[in-house]
Amino acid sequence: MIDIKDPRWQKYHGLPEAQVAAEAQKIRAEAHELAERSELQGADADRFEELADTLEYFKIRSESRSRMLSLADAGGHIEAGTSFDAKQKETRAALQGLQVLERGQSVEQWSRENGHSTATDANFDNYLRGIATGKWKGADAERALAEGTQSAGGYLVPTPLSNQVIDLARNQLRVIEAGAITVPMTSQTLRIPRLTGEGTAAWRLENAALTASDLTFDAVTFKARSLDRLIVMSRELFEDSDPSASNVIAQAFAAQLAAEIDRVALRGTGVDPQPLGLLNTAGVPITNHGANGTALPDYDWILDSIGTVRQNNFEPSAVLLAPRSQTKLSKIKDTSGRYLDAPANLPKVLTTNQVPTDLTVGTSSDTSEIYVGDFSQLAIGIRTGFSLRLLTERYADNGQVAFIANIRADVQVLQPKAFAIDLGVRP
Repeated sequence: MIDIKDPRWQKYHGLPEAQVAAEAQKIRAEAHELAERSELQGADADRFEELADTLEYFKIRSESRSRMLSLADAGGHIEAGTSFDAKQKETRAALQGLQVLERGQSVEQWSRENGHSTATDANFDNYLRGIATGKWKGADAERALAEGTQSAGGYLVPTPLSNQVIDLARNQLRVIEAGAITVPMTSQTLRIPRLTGEGTAAWRLENAALTASDLTFDAVTFKARSLDRLIVMSRELFEDSDPSASNVIAQAFAAQLAAEIDRVALRGTGVDPQPLGLLNTAGVPITNHGANGTALPDYDWILDSIGTVRQNNFEPSAVLLAPRSQTKLSKIKDTSGRYLDAPANLPKVLTTNQVPTDLTVGTSSDTSEIYVGDFSQLAIGIRTGFSLRLLTERYADNGQVAFIANIRADVQVLQPKAFAIDLGVRP
């Protein structure tokens, strides 16, 4: 926790984040230059300690700010006079025993609060750099975690580090941004209940028998399915990038994993080993626009799909569509050539390249899709932890390092009627 009496707080508090980041980069560069010297003595040693101390302050400042933003994303409100520690304790208590996580709730923190991992200051980028190059300078915590994790099939990434990447991937998932929930899986399969029928209330006369109308439930079963991604990077990135500029490599892993999970959440075939996505789930309302597709005219198709979802007693949280379709809608003009505003009270509209624009419908090969729904009824199951296989020889002649990353995940549609899909959307 930052002490407001700390001189560093008084110096850096209130500065724009970009200015603080630039200052931190300058300090890292100076510290790196000092560290390269064979022996630090006298004023150099004192200066290095001062720089290291300041960098530690920046780290604490960044972590505190990230936690505050996480609370804000999760809808948390910190009242004036409320200590951050008290709010943090409240957040921790809320994570204990949870089966599902909403956007803004961290898998890493959930794992700690439910006894699946312990806190660590280790950094994923440092861990990978050590594995790839064998150089562990300044990465003692990561080296300790690496001990005993290697197997014949690669490296089983320690839970605290794997959860860092999982959270980064979740932050990039469009379906999560649309409102989909995350189900942390601590075993190969996991069943969670879902409501299938609400019954109806009934009036009755005095002393008359009650009319039975029970709630009905079934369950959806998550199965941890394997997703592999080949990730190739230059050896220079591992050797020369600043270790304190964390998440460069982790973001690359997360981006590739997120893109594929997004795709299968929307369009997964359900044919093993691929999960079943919204498009191919039985019971999801689908509207086909013409035998050969139809040019997107305006917002009417989206409004009709919103009406379909509401008619099924769900409230749409988002619209997902291809960037091309959003561009088409944003260019709609009136007869005087003035751009028209989107209809009022439209759910948030999100674009993703995982909605294709080259689908064949009849004689057309340039159609797309639009997804509307209450995305809280879409669940992404993620097996906590993943593994890496280092390919030491295959890309060596190009000066590159390669990993095969394996993560296990699944997708389940909790309520098919909470969604509506438009097909045959032409430009």
